[in-house]
Amino acid sequence: MSFKSKVNSIFNHSPTLAIMAAILGSSFIALSPLFVRFSEVGSTATAFYRFFFALPLVWTWMIFDNLQPDKHRTPRTVREYILLVAAGIFLGMDISLWHLSMIKTSIVNAVILNAITPVFVAFAAWIFFKEKITLPLGVGIALALLGSFVLVSASGSAQESNLEGDIYALASAVFYAAFMICLKELRSSFSAPTIMFWVALVGMYVLAFTAHFMNEVVVPHSADGWLLLVALALVVHVFGGGLLSYSVGHLTATFSSLTILVGPFVAGLLGWAVFSEAMSWQQSLGGLVIIVGIVLSRQTRLTFKRKKINNRP
Repeated sequence: MSFKSKVNSIFNHSPTLAIMAAILGSSFIALSPLFVRFSEVGSTATAFYRFFFALPLVWTWMIFDNLQPDKHRTPRTVREYILLVAAGIFLGMDISLWHLSMIKTSIVNAVILNAITPVFVAFAAWIFFKEKITLPLGVGIALALLGSFVLVSASGSAQESNLEGDIYALASAVFYAAFMICLKELRSSFSAPTIMFWVALVGMYVLAFTAHFMNEVVVPHSADGWLLLVALALVVHVFGGGLLSYSVGHLTATFSSLTILVGPFVAGLLGWAVFSEAMSWQQSLGGLVIIVGIVLSRQTRLTFKRKKINNRP
């Protein structure tokens, strides 16, 4: 039995373990602002090293992953090349803007506004794939948008928050939604580690170009600076992303949605304990409304299949 099969077997027979893995993975990812703010290089350069140091491990995972007969490791068609490149560009822009938002606005705002991705995915599914918007999905979208308005409007009165950073966080959610749509299309042809490798490779070049264009500091000036970047890649990208991706597939839609609560909670504690970022009542209200909206939005499973239209003569 392969390592992947053993992990799947463990999670299938222990839902509690899957929930714990999801919580731990979400918590690791929520630590991203800590690494970004203490990094000795620019925010986009920090994102570049996150991909750079994680890439060898993802490549190893891809090589030793047991492929299913209908999966492959390299693109075979123009469409697959386009989807992989597009996914890498979208993810690179998502991480770049999200990291930038972490130094421009409060940690809680950056994490919660970035988590609004399911709303943008639902919009795209409705517009491009003619998906039906169910009542829970419609209510979830409305609540998420209302909460975003409340949270962003608080930027004018909350000292630690900044409107520019909130806009970056929302823009990062849009790019991540585009990445998720590409990912949905790629999953029929590639395994998860194969997609992660190619996306990280493309995203790394996108981030390198962006960091150069923004004239950021790209080389840490101390050994501690290098260690922090390696820790970012391992803790957030490899452990956080790995635990979350494995566990969510073994959870129900409800439990999967509830893992969203972990990120803002950890981010709130982090902002308060490390950076003395106290949340105003308006931020708390806006964040709560967004989270409820996202949980409702994730209850609807989107198929991303274009509906055929019968043309009557």
